[in-house]
Amino acid sequence: MKKRGYILLAALFLLPSVLPLLAGCADDTVELRVYSWEEYIDEGGEGALLYDELHLTDEAGAAVPSDLIGDDYKSWYEDAMGTPLSEDGPAILEDFELWYAKTYPDRPRVKVKYSTFGTNEDMYNKIMLGKEYDLLCPSDYMIMKLAAEGRLTPYDEDFFLTEGEGSENNYYAKNVSPYIDGVFANGKVTIKTEDGSEEKAWREYAAGYMWGTTGFVYNPEYVDREELENLGWSAFTNKSYANKITAKDNVRDTYFAALGVTYQEEKHNQISSLSDLEKQYTANELSAEEYNAAVTRIFNATDEETVDAVEPYLMAIKQNIYGFETDTGKTDLASGKIWLNYAWSGDAVYVMSLAEEENDTELDYYVPSAGSNLWFDGWVMTKNVEKRKTKHAAQAFVNFLSMPENAMRNSYYIGYTSAIGGEKMFDYASYLYADDEAEDPVEYDLKYFFGEDLDAVLTADRADTLHGQLFAQYPSTDIIDRCAVMNYFDAATSERINELWAHVKAEKLDAWAITVIVVSAVAIVLGVIFAKFGHKIDFFRRKPKKGYTLVKQQDPIRI
Repeated sequence: MKKRGYILLAALFLLPSVLPLLAGCADDTVELRVYSWEEYIDEGGEGALLYDELHLTDEAGAAVPSDLIGDDYKSWYEDAMGTPLSEDGPAILEDFELWYAKTYPDRPRVKVKYSTFGTNEDMYNKIMLGKEYDLLCPSDYMIMKLAAEGRLTPYDEDFFLTEGEGSENNYYAKNVSPYIDGVFANGKVTIKTEDGSEEKAWREYAAGYMWGTTGFVYNPEYVDREELENLGWSAFTNKSYANKITAKDNVRDTYFAALGVTYQEEKHNQISSLSDLEKQYTANELSAEEYNAAVTRIFNATDEETVDAVEPYLMAIKQNIYGFETDTGKTDLASGKIWLNYAWSGDAVYVMSLAEEENDTELDYYVPSAGSNLWFDGWVMTKNVEKRKTKHAAQAFVNFLSMPENAMRNSYYIGYTSAIGGEKMFDYASYLYADDEAEDPVEYDLKYFFGEDLDAVLTADRADTLHGQLFAQYPSTDIIDRCAVMNYFDAATSERINELWAHVKAEKLDAWAITVIVVSAVAIVLGVIFAKFGHKIDFFRRKPKKGYTLVKQQDPIRI
C-alpha cells in the first residue's frame, strides 16, 4: 500500500509538468472538416487512375507500361508526397495529408474528416441544424445562397497570386481554366453587409471544382435520336418512354426540367416558347448573348403565374417516369431497366463508360438544343475556418486538388470534368479521346477551355464530338451559349417552390395498397383484443368435447 501511495503522489506531483506536453501533442494535428458530394473524389484502389494505369496488361495478360503514369509522374509524386508511389493506388485524401506535412513542416499536421451529402438541399439542411464544417462543395445556386446569407468566408487575396512571393503553391490560380475563371469572375451575388448590401463576384467565395451540363443519356437501341431531338424536353411526358425515363429527386433540377417541358412549345407569361426562340436564334435574329439571356430568364422563372403553369407539367412528368432518383439512374440505364436517364454530364460519362466496358453497350448523350442547365460545383469556406483556424489548411486543400496531376485523378475516378485547364490537362483529355484513326475524323476545338495560347484541338470521331463521351465531358461553345445557370431561391420563392414539390411528391396509394393497410390494421386490432380479452370471450374458446358443457369464465376474485 505504501509503495502504491508513493507512486500516486509522484504522479500527482509530475502532472502539472506533463499536461503542457500532452496539449502540445494534441496541437500537432488540425482536423479539416470537408463536406462534399458522394463519390466525388479519388478514393484510390482499383478503379482509380493510378491503380488502373499501373496495372495495364495486353491481351495475353503481360504487363504494359503506362503512357500517362510514367517515370516523370512517379518522380513528381515522390517529390511532392515524400514517399514512393504505391502500386495499390493511394487515395487523394491520404496524399493531401502527406503533401501538407512535407510542404508546410512548420505548421501542425492536417487530418481530413471527409463527410458526404446527396443533394445541395441535404447539405444546407444539415448546416441549418447546426452541423459544422470548414470546407463545402455546393453547386452554383447554393454557393450564391450561402454567400448571400453571409455564411461563407472569402478566399485570401494571396490565394489568387500567380507569380511573385507567396504564389509558389497557388495551384488553383495558376491552373484554373480561363473559361471557368471568367464564369466565376463575372458571376455576381449580393452580400448582406452592415451598411446594407454589396455585389461580389463568385470567385471571391468559391474555387471551381467540377462543371458540366445536364441532358439525357440514353440507349440508342430503344431511343431514336432524331425523335429525341424533335421532342426535346417533352421526352419527359412522351408516352413512348413511359416508365423508361427518370427525373432527379431534388426540387431544383426537376423544377428546371419541368420549366423546359412547360416552355418547349408553348408561350407563357408573355415569354416566347423555347422552340420559337431557337428558331429566331438559328435564323440569326438573336445574338448568342440575347438568346442566352432569354433562356436564362425562362429557366429561372419562379413567379406565381409560372409556378401555376408548371405544376400540371410536373405532375405529368411524375406520372410518366420510372421514378425520381439521385444516383440509381446510372445503374438502371446500364442494366436496361430504363432507356433514358436525365443526368449530369459527369454521370453520363460514367455510365457510358460502364455500359461499354461491362455490357459492350453504346450509350449516347443529348443536351436539348433549345436550352439546358450549365452547372458548376465549387469549394467554399464556412465561417468556421476563422473560428477553428483551419483557413490555411482549407485553401491548401483546394490548391492540392488543383494540381493537374491530381485533377486528372479526380476526374478519372468520378467521370466529371475538372475546372482545371492548361497543357497537362489537355494532354490528359487527348489521352482519353484523341483518335487519329477515326472512321470519320473531325477537329474538335477546345481552346476556349484549356487556353487560347495552346494548340488545344483534338482529332476525334465525329460521333464522339456530337453525342459521345467527349461531347459530354467537354461541350462545344454552341451548346454552352444555349445553357443557363440556376439562380438561388430567396426565402419567399423557396417556400412557394417547396410547397409545389411537396404536392408533387405526395404519393397517392393504389387501391391494393389501401386494402393491405386496412386488413393489416384490422388484424392488429383483433390481435390486441384477443390478447387482452380472449380468455373471457366464448368466441375465442375451443368448443367442449362431446358430452361436456361450456362454463362461463368469471373474473377472479381479488382480495
